[in-house]
Amino acid sequence: MTKGLSDANLDYVLAVIEKAPNTELSAMCEHLQIDSRDLLNRLSISVARLFITGTRDFHYCDEVMNIVISDIVDLSMHAEMPQPAFSIYQAFDAGEYWHSDDERDVFPWEKWTRPELERILCEVDDSTNELSK
Repeated sequence: MTKGLSDANLDYVLAVIEKAPNTELSAMCEHLQIDSRDLLNRLSISVARLFITGTRDFHYCDEVMNIVISDIVDLSMHAEMPQPAFSIYQAFDAGEYWHSDDERDVFPWEKWTRPELERILCEVDDSTNELSK
């Protein structure tokens, strides 16, 4: 499984996305010398951690994932769906709205997104630990 981006590289990617959300993924990959699948997975893991740790709020992280979903889907047209990037996108997507059985005092991102991201990150950490043995 992939490790996260360094703080400097994460800051670079987030700055590019904030300034120009339509920037070609290939330009960031070339700058970081990383392939697009690895970048999307690493970025998604890092964004999930930003949310879980409270470093960034749900809305910011959800927006980042909404920006990169087209790149995630584009990659899946020619190869396997990038994982965990797609699952992380789906977790944020589930927190964007109240589900039919949700009470109105529930924050959807707390009920749906946070537990799913914690599960995904636990799997990522377990895979990383297995690889380092």
